[in-house]
Amino acid sequence: MRRDAPLQPVSEVFAGDLFFGLGLSHSWGGTHPLSGFTGDLLAIGEISIGYGLGDRAVIMVNGPVHQRLSIDERAPASIPLDPSTNDGTATDAGDFRIATAFTPIGSRSGMSAGALVEVKLPNTTEQNGVGPNTTDVTLGLLGSWGGDRFRGTGLLGVAILEAPLEDFEQNDLVAYALDVRWRASPRLRLFAGLSGLGNTRRTVPLGTESRGSAYASGEWAAGPWRLDLGVHRGFVGDTPDWRVTAGVSWSRSSGGSP
Repeated sequence: MRRDAPLQPVSEVFAGDLFFGLGLSHSWGGTHPLSGFTGDLLAIGEISIGYGLGDRAVIMVNGPVHQRLSIDERAPASIPLDPSTNDGTATDAGDFRIATAFTPIGSRSGMSAGALVEVKLPNTTEQNGVGPNTTDVTLGLLGSWGGDRFRGTGLLGVAILEAPLEDFEQNDLVAYALDVRWRASPRLRLFAGLSGLGNTRRTVPLGTESRGSAYASGEWAAGPWRLDLGVHRGFVGDTPDWRVTAGVSWSRSSGGSP
């Protein structure tokens, strides 16, 4: 398991594995459709917790405790906004995600396959100008191939997004992701990949637009501790132009090396 990963390497998980991570991120140029704000977003206290429910089965919880948006541009808002946003900033808690993934088919050292179920909780308050305050669900098929030195993992599924401004309305988007890991040394692992959501509708409800980003990151291990650094580049819709991440994590493996 690793912190801030679009795809978790489920094939490497053993029953009873425990993982805890804490970090921060800074994004540039992201647009928030409901409030009409564009600006730079600082997320502090990004918590990641993982537990091995069984061999090659994991449950993960992650999300930022606090977010602060520095507003650069304002478009007409689609919702009433809190007066506190008039000072040029917007603050709020972050949306937390709970995900369960498992790969019962195949083996650890070769091909494996399974599924992922993820729920995004409505922790944000839309009047604060940062998040949509919606409940979203992602269902996908997982496939992974490789061994200890190299492994690639892919996801293809559907993301069911609640439309923030329309009662009993949702938008179903194609969910996709690809993650490639290379173990450069016993302590250093490098990652690259992309993840996103793609619309198939001509008329898209506000707040359910396509989004996507590519990323590269590295993880340095010292015993049970890991330090990670990453950079993300948005390429679709309202995704921030750039995002950098940093964090530290601790893990306990009950059955082998992670």
